[in-house]
Amino acid sequence: MTRAGALCALLLVGNVWAGDLPRARPEEVGLSSKRLEYIDQFYAARVSKGEMAGIVTLVARHGKIAHFSAMGYADIEHKKKMTEDSIFRLYSMTKPIAAAALLMLYEQGLFQMDDPVSKYIPAFASLRVLRRPDSLLGDTVPLERPATIEDLLRHTAGFTHCTGPTLIDEQCDKVNVFGRDVSLTEMMSRLAKIPLESQPGTKFSYSIAPDIQARLVEILSGLPFDEFLERNLFKPLGMHDSGFYVPPDKASRLANIYQVKDGKLTLPEKCQPARACDTVFSLDSNTVPHKHHGGSLGLAGTAADYWRFAQMLLNGGQLDGVRILSPQVVQFMTRDHLGSIKFPDAKLSGVFSPSAAQGFGFGLGVAVVKDPAAAGFMSSEGTYFWMGALGTVSGLILDRT
Repeated sequence: MTRAGALCALLLVGNVWAGDLPRARPEEVGLSSKRLEYIDQFYAARVSKGEMAGIVTLVARHGKIAHFSAMGYADIEHKKKMTEDSIFRLYSMTKPIAAAALLMLYEQGLFQMDDPVSKYIPAFASLRVLRRPDSLLGDTVPLERPATIEDLLRHTAGFTHCTGPTLIDEQCDKVNVFGRDVSLTEMMSRLAKIPLESQPGTKFSYSIAPDIQARLVEILSGLPFDEFLERNLFKPLGMHDSGFYVPPDKASRLANIYQVKDGKLTLPEKCQPARACDTVFSLDSNTVPHKHHGGSLGLAGTAADYWRFAQMLLNGGQLDGVRILSPQVVQFMTRDHLGSIKFPDAKLSGVFSPSAAQGFGFGLGVAVVKDPAAAGFMSSEGTYFWMGALGTVSGLILDRT
């Protein structure tokens, strides 16, 4: 495989900025215009049926955008169409960015992968683990070994995502770990009092770990997480519309969120639990300044911005002469780190079937295709990707040619 032949595909329920981007006709980069038209045909039908409000697709190869399409509405009620400068919520597509930020500090030698998290966040030294998955919160046992930073990056530290139906998730809601005015420092102290779901290093469990990664970035760099991203990632890469806060002069470009109710797309109503309203389904979650700048979700930006981030990774850590990570760190990030640990967990069962899961591994912040046939979709071995709520997806495919 060669990175020179990389293909970056991005499907986002939101819009994109079409500024001065490198473009090429599909045939100029070895793609087919007619085949790329299938993408628009497929999603135009879904929009027409009312299955989604709108969608943007972006496909690039050899560092040039060959397909860039927006359709549907950013605001159904006001018939506001998806436009090329709209902004969308990234949801869990925040997670690979948090991982990359932490790996920038790894490259500087500020920590090692096997460092216990408690070395930097002492409150985690007193973590306990549920005796059994169905145990009450008070029925716990000691850690068999500390959770490491590698565990955080590969989701094997034992934490949950704090958004599910378990007793642990309910406790997360009770202490408001995702509250928009809860800083990462306070979030860590609240998380440290909640037991882990499993022993560190024994199970993949899609989790809140990227928020802990974000706090580590703050501790190791001496900068607030949002400021670190702006200084060291967004500004150098030209991701001008990315951040946790969408200011008033850009707020009109933020695409609405919709949910299907009685077969119709509608704006979200008041929802429970409160954590979901605050962090996922709240229409003003990115237009009101707040303290919660975490790594699990919360960033907003354009598809063009995310393409810049993705292309940086595909280029081995650099874009337009600006180096963010070394090629060795990117390679380390995008290889399977689970080994014999099974991927995924129950929370991702709706995305990865048990039979398909054996085709995947997980690196440091991204899923990795190990066996395309087992994975069940056309890709190449070594493809890495992740997805977020409400249709945000980024796939980074290493082409064999």
